Amino acid sequence: MRFTSLKNLSFGLALVSLVSVGVASAQSLVGVNAKLDRTLDSKNATVGQAVTAKLDGSVTLDGTRLGRGVELIGKVAEVKNAEGSPASVTLLFTSAKLKDGKEIPVKATLLAAYPEVDPVGESLGDGSGLPAPAHVDADRTFDQEPGALSRVAMNSAVKNADSGTFSSTNGNFKLLAGTNLQVGVAPATQAAGTNAAE
Repeated sequence: MRFTSLKNLSFGLALVSLVSVGVASAQSLVGVNAKLDRTLDSKNATVGQAVTAKLDGSVTLDGTRLGRGVELIGKVAEVKNAEGSPASVTLLFTSAKLKDGKEIPVKATLLAAYPEVDPVGESLGDGSGLPAPAHVDADRTFDQEPGALSRVAMNSAVKNADSGTFSSTNGNFKLLAGTNLQVGVAPATQAAGTNAAE
């Protein structure tokens, strides 16, 4: 029962939290599920620290297939850490590392995030149970309130240069390895509307 309710909550957050900001840019994205490779702790995070996530699904960008297991390569772009006061970590994913080792530049925006296991320790499996959107408009923002990730919120906007920010008003936080992410991706120099989900 917890499995179903948490999946429904997370999926609802991913869909309902879409907010139009009224500023169009030249780029739209394709959604895909991924998992955070390593635990990210706001207390120890540093600007420039490497962050990676592996795709749970596949997308095709300008004829290049990014399949399951392809690694999104990024870094911590900004960090604010303090015990007992608001903490935040901003991420920036900039490339996808294909299975042959080749890296291609990408634009990536976080759409939603939820834990790999629910509070009683039951595995939620991979993110494939929550379908990522086939198309993400260039004027969208995403505001995920604390709940799916306990006391951690997530905010992002397609028009922003960064991929998104995780924050907590209750001090430092951890995003555990295996945290499920929904990410909108496009080639870094992509014009709107020319990418497609598989």
